[in-house]
Amino acid sequence: MDPGRRKFFTNTLVRKTLDCVTETKSAFQRGMSEAEYFRTFENAYPMISECYDFLEEEAEKLGIDTREKSKLEIAREIHMTLKEVEV
Repeated sequence: MDPGRRKFFTNTLVRKTLDCVTETKSAFQRGMSEAEYFRTFENAYPMISECYDFLEEEAEKLGIDTREKSKLEIAREIHMTLKEVEV
């Protein structure tokens, strides 16, 4: 077998594939941890307690309707809206 082809296969194809799989797994785990964070009020309590007074103000700036929503729901929507803006 041609050593140049073997080197291409091992150095390029396999390595790029492994990098892609690793990056995908990392992104999935980040997404799962964010989803878990906002699953219950107790999980999101540190963020909500720090920003409690500013949640409605921030929601208003972002155009989020806060009527009949809990602080957790408002925090979750603010987070998702800001995340969409970043992308």
